[in-house]
Amino acid sequence: MQPPKSEICVICGCRPATTQDHVPPKGLFKGLSAQLITVPACSTCNNGASSDDEDLRFYISMQVGKQTPGAAALWDQGAHKSIKRKTTLRASVVDSAHELQTIDADGKPVSRIAVEVPIRIYQAVFERTTRGLYFFHTGRILPRHVPVVVKPLDGVPDLDAPDFRSFKQHAIGGDACVYKFGIAEEQRDGSLWLYGFYRTHWVMVVTGDTINL
Repeated sequence: MQPPKSEICVICGCRPATTQDHVPPKGLFKGLSAQLITVPACSTCNNGASSDDEDLRFYISMQVGKQTPGAAALWDQGAHKSIKRKTTLRASVVDSAHELQTIDADGKPVSRIAVEVPIRIYQAVFERTTRGLYFFHTGRILPRHVPVVVKPLDGVPDLDAPDFRSFKQHAIGGDACVYKFGIAEEQRDGSLWLYGFYRTHWVMVVTGDTINL
Protein backbone atom coordinates (compact mmCIF):
# COMPACT_ATOMS: atom_id res chain seq x y z
CA MET A 1 0.00 0.00 0.00
CA GLN A 2 1.40 3.37 -1.06
CA PRO A 3 1.20 5.67 1.98
CA PRO A 4 -0.63 8.98 1.42
CA LYS A 5 1.29 12.25 1.62
CA SER A 6 0.59 15.39 3.62
CA GLU A 7 2.39 18.67 4.16
CA ILE A 8 0.58 18.99 7.50
CA CYS A 9 1.32 16.83 10.54
CA VAL A 10 -1.35 14.14 10.62
CA ILE A 11 -1.10 13.88 14.43
CA CYS A 12 -1.75 17.48 15.50
CA GLY A 13 -3.33 18.57 12.21
CA CYS A 14 -1.79 22.04 12.29
CA ARG A 15 2.03 22.18 12.19
CA PRO A 16 4.12 21.47 9.07
CA ALA A 17 5.10 17.82 8.59
CA THR A 18 8.90 17.83 8.67
CA THR A 19 9.50 14.22 9.84
CA GLN A 20 8.06 10.72 9.59
CA ASP A 21 6.61 9.15 12.74
CA HIS A 22 6.30 5.40 13.28
CA VAL A 23 2.80 4.17 14.15
CA PRO A 24 2.77 2.09 16.27
CA PRO A 25 6.11 3.21 17.82
CA LYS A 26 9.12 1.34 16.44
CA GLY A 27 10.32 0.55 19.97
CA LEU A 28 7.56 -2.06 20.23
CA PHE A 29 9.28 -4.20 17.58
CA LYS A 30 12.69 -4.87 19.12
CA GLY A 31 14.54 -7.77 17.56
CA LEU A 32 12.04 -8.15 14.70
CA SER A 33 12.43 -7.61 10.98
CA ALA A 34 9.14 -5.82 10.42
CA GLN A 35 7.91 -3.44 7.74
CA LEU A 36 6.88 -0.55 9.96
CA ILE A 37 4.35 2.16 9.09
CA THR A 38 5.35 5.82 9.03
CA VAL A 39 3.20 8.91 8.59
CA PRO A 40 3.97 12.62 8.06
CA ALA A 41 4.47 14.38 11.40
CA CYS A 42 5.93 17.54 12.90
CA SER A 43 9.05 17.35 15.07
CA THR A 44 7.02 18.28 18.17
CA CYS A 45 4.62 15.35 17.84
CA ASN A 46 7.38 12.96 16.80
CA ASN A 47 10.31 13.76 19.05
CA GLY A 48 8.21 14.75 22.04
CA ALA A 49 6.69 11.29 22.35
CA SER A 50 9.81 9.14 22.84
CA SER A 51 9.59 8.96 26.64
CA ASP A 52 5.94 7.85 26.60
CA ASP A 53 6.75 5.31 23.87
CA GLU A 54 9.51 3.84 26.01
CA ASP A 55 7.31 3.63 29.11
CA LEU A 56 4.50 1.99 27.14
CA ARG A 57 6.95 -0.61 25.83
CA PHE A 58 7.79 -1.56 29.41
CA TYR A 59 4.16 -1.91 30.51
CA ILE A 60 3.23 -3.96 27.43
CA SER A 61 6.31 -6.16 27.78
CA MET A 62 5.58 -6.73 31.45
CA GLN A 63 2.10 -8.02 30.55
CA VAL A 64 2.96 -10.20 27.52
CA GLY A 65 5.96 -11.85 29.20
CA LYS A 66 8.59 -13.78 27.23
CA GLN A 67 6.49 -16.59 25.78
CA THR A 68 7.72 -16.06 22.20
CA PRO A 69 11.11 -15.06 20.76
CA GLY A 70 9.71 -11.67 19.75
CA ALA A 71 8.23 -11.03 23.19
CA ALA A 72 11.51 -12.09 24.80
CA ALA A 73 13.45 -9.67 22.59
CA LEU A 74 11.03 -6.88 23.50
CA TRP A 75 11.98 -7.36 27.14
CA ASP A 76 15.68 -8.21 26.78
CA GLN A 77 16.53 -5.55 24.20
CA GLY A 78 14.17 -2.80 25.30
CA ALA A 79 11.92 -2.93 28.34
CA HIS A 80 14.50 -4.35 30.75
CA LYS A 81 16.98 -1.64 29.81
CA SER A 82 14.33 1.04 30.27
CA ILE A 83 13.38 0.01 33.80
CA LYS A 84 17.05 -0.10 34.79
CA ARG A 85 17.86 3.30 33.28
CA LYS A 86 14.73 5.40 33.89
CA THR A 87 14.46 6.28 37.56
CA THR A 88 11.02 7.87 37.19
CA LEU A 89 9.61 4.76 35.52
CA ARG A 90 11.16 2.52 38.15
CA ALA A 91 9.80 4.66 40.98
CA SER A 92 6.30 4.63 39.46
CA VAL A 93 6.34 0.84 39.21
CA VAL A 94 7.62 0.37 42.76
CA ASP A 95 5.17 2.87 44.25
CA SER A 96 2.14 1.24 42.61
CA ALA A 97 3.16 -2.40 43.28
CA HIS A 98 0.70 -4.32 45.43
CA GLU A 99 -0.31 -7.89 46.20
CA LEU A 100 -3.22 -9.28 44.21
CA GLN A 101 -5.19 -12.42 44.95
CA THR A 102 -6.10 -14.35 41.82
CA ILE A 103 -6.81 -17.88 40.55
CA ASP A 104 -4.26 -19.98 38.66
CA ALA A 105 -4.90 -22.35 35.75
CA ASP A 106 -5.80 -25.18 38.16
CA GLY A 107 -8.39 -23.06 39.95
CA LYS A 108 -6.30 -22.57 43.06
CA PRO A 109 -5.92 -19.17 44.76
CA VAL A 110 -2.53 -17.59 44.33
CA SER A 111 -0.93 -14.27 45.27
CA ARG A 112 0.78 -12.19 42.60
CA ILE A 113 2.44 -8.81 42.49
CA ALA A 114 0.50 -6.30 40.36
CA VAL A 115 1.36 -2.75 39.33
CA GLU A 116 -0.85 0.10 38.20
CA VAL A 117 -0.79 0.71 34.46
CA PRO A 118 -0.96 4.49 33.81
CA ILE A 119 -3.81 5.25 31.44
CA ARG A 120 -2.21 8.61 30.58
CA ILE A 121 0.61 6.86 28.72
CA TYR A 122 -1.78 4.56 26.89
CA GLN A 123 -3.96 7.53 25.96
CA ALA A 124 -1.04 9.57 24.60
CA VAL A 125 0.61 6.79 22.57
CA PHE A 126 -2.50 5.12 21.19
CA GLU A 127 -4.19 8.40 20.31
CA ARG A 128 -1.11 9.32 18.29
CA THR A 129 -1.00 5.85 16.74
CA THR A 130 -4.69 5.87 15.85
CA ARG A 131 -4.58 9.34 14.33
CA GLY A 132 -1.60 8.24 12.26
CA LEU A 133 -3.18 4.98 11.10
CA TYR A 134 -6.49 6.72 10.39
CA PHE A 135 -4.64 8.94 7.93
CA PHE A 136 -2.60 6.02 6.56
CA HIS A 137 -5.72 4.03 5.69
CA THR A 138 -8.11 6.82 4.68
CA GLY A 139 -5.82 9.61 3.40
CA ARG A 140 -7.70 12.01 5.66
CA ILE A 141 -6.46 13.80 8.79
CA LEU A 142 -8.73 13.16 11.75
CA PRO A 143 -9.73 16.68 12.94
CA ARG A 144 -8.12 17.68 16.21
CA HIS A 145 -11.48 18.38 17.85
CA VAL A 146 -12.60 14.77 17.33
CA PRO A 147 -12.26 12.91 20.65
CA VAL A 148 -10.10 9.78 20.84
CA VAL A 149 -10.71 7.48 23.82
CA VAL A 150 -8.25 4.71 24.72
CA LYS A 151 -9.03 1.71 26.92
CA PRO A 152 -6.65 -1.19 27.73
CA LEU A 153 -8.64 -4.45 27.82
CA ASP A 154 -8.45 -7.02 30.60
CA GLY A 155 -8.44 -10.01 28.27
CA VAL A 156 -8.63 -11.10 24.65
CA PRO A 157 -11.71 -9.68 22.86
CA ASP A 158 -14.05 -11.94 20.93
CA LEU A 159 -12.86 -11.15 17.42
CA ASP A 160 -15.71 -13.20 15.97
CA ALA A 161 -18.31 -10.95 17.58
CA PRO A 162 -20.65 -9.23 15.09
CA ASP A 163 -19.13 -5.82 15.86
CA PHE A 164 -15.64 -6.99 14.85
CA ARG A 165 -16.20 -9.74 12.29
CA SER A 166 -16.27 -7.40 9.31
CA PHE A 167 -13.12 -5.53 10.34
CA LYS A 168 -10.10 -6.21 8.15
CA GLN A 169 -7.06 -7.37 10.12
CA HIS A 170 -3.56 -5.99 9.61
CA ALA A 171 -0.33 -7.37 11.05
CA ILE A 172 3.08 -5.84 11.74
CA GLY A 173 5.95 -8.15 12.62
CA GLY A 174 3.83 -11.30 12.58
CA ASP A 175 1.95 -11.53 15.87
CA ALA A 176 3.96 -8.70 17.44
CA CYS A 177 1.11 -6.34 16.62
CA VAL A 178 -2.21 -7.00 14.91
CA TYR A 179 -4.90 -4.41 14.57
CA LYS A 180 -8.43 -4.28 13.22
CA PHE A 181 -10.61 -1.25 12.61
CA GLY A 182 -13.95 -0.14 11.28
CA ILE A 183 -15.16 3.33 10.31
CA ALA A 184 -18.77 4.33 10.95
CA GLU A 185 -20.73 4.74 7.74
CA GLU A 186 -22.94 7.48 9.14
CA GLN A 187 -20.03 9.51 10.55
CA ARG A 188 -16.58 9.18 9.02
CA ASP A 189 -14.93 10.65 12.13
CA GLY A 190 -16.33 7.75 14.14
CA SER A 191 -14.21 4.62 14.20
CA LEU A 192 -13.29 1.68 16.41
CA TRP A 193 -9.83 0.12 16.62
CA LEU A 194 -8.48 -3.02 18.30
CA TYR A 195 -4.74 -3.45 18.86
CA GLY A 196 -3.26 -6.78 19.98
CA PHE A 197 0.32 -7.46 21.02
CA TYR A 198 1.56 -11.06 20.88
CA ARG A 199 -2.12 -12.11 20.95
CA THR A 200 -2.04 -11.45 24.71
CA HIS A 201 -2.43 -7.75 25.47
CA TRP A 202 -5.24 -5.80 23.79
CA VAL A 203 -6.22 -2.15 23.59
CA MET A 204 -9.44 -0.63 22.24
CA VAL A 205 -9.64 2.88 20.78
CA VAL A 206 -12.76 4.77 19.76
CA THR A 207 -12.86 8.04 17.81
CA GLY A 208 -15.79 10.41 17.46
CA ASP A 209 -18.89 11.19 19.51
CA THR A 210 -21.27 8.54 18.24
CA ILE A 211 -19.38 5.42 19.33
CA ASN A 212 -18.92 4.61 23.01
CA LEU A 213 -16.68 2.09 24.75
